[in-house]
Amino acid sequence: MEDVLRTLSRTLRVFELGESEIRIYSLLQRESLTPRQIAKTLGLSERIVREKLKHLLDLGLVERTLVNRGWLGYVYYAKAPKEALRELFNRLESTLKMLEKEGETKIEV
Repeated sequence: MEDVLRTLSRTLRVFELGESEIRIYSLLQRESLTPRQIAKTLGLSERIVREKLKHLLDLGLVERTLVNRGWLGYVYYAKAPKEALRELFNRLESTLKMLEKEGETKIEV
């Protein structure tokens, strides 16, 4: 059971959002932007913005589109709040089901 609880704890940490990620998501609700534009608007380094965008992408809260405007890069935009929450809930639910199965297997042994 300890292993299951440790796994759950690690999994829940993945869902944590820092202040920068919340600010980035909120900004992208208003307009689609490049990482450089986000960094400039929020006063963050571009490296930090890219790191936070990767986490937001992994969680399914933002999406990106490849663009060619004389340069090749991505423009990011936020999913609608309802859709983003649904994505988070689905991910959490599947994780909990996996942990439940794992817990049942360990109890039977």
